[in-house]
This record gives sequence, C-alpha cells and structure tokens, in this order.
Amino acid sequence: MQIEGDYEADGYATIRGLIPSEVAANLFKQLQIDLQSAGKSFQTFSQFQALSKHQTIDISGHFYRPLTTFLWGLTPMISMVTGADLLPSYDYFRIYQQDDVCRVHSDRPSCEHSVSLTLAYSDDKPWPLEVGSTRVTSEAPCVDDWGNESFTSVAMAPGDAVLYRGIDLRHARTQPNPNRWSAHLFLFWVERGGEFQQHAFDEQRLRSELKRVANSEG
Repeated sequence: MQIEGDYEADGYATIRGLIPSEVAANLFKQLQIDLQSAGKSFQTFSQFQALSKHQTIDISGHFYRPLTTFLWGLTPMISMVTGADLLPSYDYFRIYQQDDVCRVHSDRPSCEHSVSLTLAYSDDKPWPLEVGSTRVTSEAPCVDDWGNESFTSVAMAPGDAVLYRGIDLRHARTQPNPNRWSAHLFLFWVERGGEFQQHAFDEQRLRSELKRVANSEG
C-alpha cells in the first residue's frame, strides 16, 4: 500500500494498492456468483439516479453482508490513514456503463470520510475520479461540470482507491466511462465522538432501504 498526497492538508489522498488487484477481481466475481446462486443477476439491481446519465447497478452492503464485513474490516486501516478514530457508516457496490458519468456533487453527513475503490474495468481503461479544491459547507446538488473550480483527476487501477472528505469536497467523474462497464465499491466512515457520530452504522439508511424493498415487493 502506498499513499500519495496529504490527506490532512488537502482533504483527499490516493491509496495505491489498498487491496491486492486479485482480491478486487475476486470480490467482484464472488458477488456475481452469489447473485447467480440466489437466482438473480446484476440487472436485478439496475436503476436510474440523479448522479448519472444511464442506469447503474447498485447493491447496498445492508443487503449483501460480505460488503459490510469488508467495510468493517478496513476501519482500522482507514483510521490510521486519516489519523482519526473512525466508526463505519455504510458502503455500496456500483457498476457504471459505457459513456456514463458521475455528476459533480458532495455527500451527506454519513460520508465524513469516504473511499472510492476500483474493483474492475471490462476493458482495463482507467476512469479517473475527480476531487475539487474548494471546501463546501453543505451538501451540494448535482451539476454537470466544475464551472470555475479547479480539481484533481486521479486515475486508478483495480485495487487502488481515493480517500476523500465526502462532505467537504465535491467529487465527480465528468469524463465518459471509456469501458463497456466498470465496477466500484464506495465505503464511508464517521468520527467517533464527532459531529456526525449518530450516522455510524447508518441505521436511518438501513430502515429506508428495507422500507423501499418492502414496498416494491408489496
């Protein structure tokens, strides 16, 4: 694992080899295998959202517990990198399609410390994450471009990650995805004893997700 950048000063840093590329690839494969065993496919979880132009495939760690275990297991390491005593909030897996984007935005309070981890590219073409330079004071709405704000673009190989303060810094992928698809894992933490500790383990999100599933099945 190699850390590039000054997280404390800049609010973001790149973590090369957060996990081995083989682990990233097999986490993706295991999720696919487990879905097939349950009689489902990635398309079961396809949906539209404001952040992107096309449908994405989203699977919450609340509904695939190995992802939650992964989040919890990374907590000591991310605490060490941030220099903060962290508690896990939530995580989710996402697949973006070819030519899709992720619009410029900042995150809600449960994303105090955020990690964007690349798992796999269909065509091995890095799709950079962009992180803004200006701190924001509230959750920012989605917009299509950076306007006058400068930003840093970070290309990642499978297993690489960007650690960033999701509440404080806007982030995006405004360049279209060059792959037929790309798979990512997004993981979030809050500080123990901090302003957002009430979002640890993200019970509010879990309740809303369970309600949404119950309504769709009813």
